[in-house]
Amino acid sequence: MAGQTGPRAADRTLEVLELVAQADGPVPAKALARTLGCALSTVYTLLAPLTERGYLVRTDGGYTLGYRISALHRAFRQQMGLADGIDGVLARMRHSTHASANYVAYQGDGLVIADVRTAAVEGAEPVDLTVGIDPRSHAYAHGKIALAAAGPAARRRYLEQPGLHRFTPHTIASAERLDRELRRIRRIGVALDVEEARPGLACLAAPVLGANGAVIGSVSLSVRPEDLRARRHQLIAAVKQAAREASPLALP
Repeated sequence: MAGQTGPRAADRTLEVLELVAQADGPVPAKALARTLGCALSTVYTLLAPLTERGYLVRTDGGYTLGYRISALHRAFRQQMGLADGIDGVLARMRHSTHASANYVAYQGDGLVIADVRTAAVEGAEPVDLTVGIDPRSHAYAHGKIALAAAGPAARRRYLEQPGLHRFTPHTIASAERLDRELRRIRRIGVALDVEEARPGLACLAAPVLGANGAVIGSVSLSVRPEDLRARRHQLIAAVKQAAREASPLALP
């Protein structure tokens, strides 16, 4: 690849794969070249190994994800312990509480969201959760579970970057107050947030444990703040029960 070798070439190859993955349909090579700001010949050089190995497929309209992606996804789900039974746990929790239920899997030091599943209640506004590093972790119940389980070094990194930004007047923006909150979560085994991440939204979460006892995810419920106040004990009991049911399904 002219002018690009080693890590830079690997970066560009991954950029191509990510651009195709993010697109709604086939992506022409010329569109990839424009987005990347490089020559069309360079893009074809990047595309060649991805198509040869089955990560991308060339169609009449451009490039789409290939069959090898599904194999990677299956392997990822197995490594993360994302068993199909998790969906059943969420469905039962949604049915018993009439609230939207979520499962969030953690990766690395616990502060990276690896996977999100939702069993939403019809008409309810969904919680905006995406994979990756979430700068709102200290504001959401599921993020507090992750922070409470993370080691001191990981928590320090979070305090430094992205930091304790305030999203509503109720967001915890003090390191000392957050530390007290995390100690409480470790003691009682459940995390709450009431309009800390978004006005009109309350969440509660409990940790999902892997085979080694480490926190690898959480189950959570999202409700209106007034609903949490009226049914607090019922919802806490439900989310703790769901976490107990989900933990045996987790492989790590």
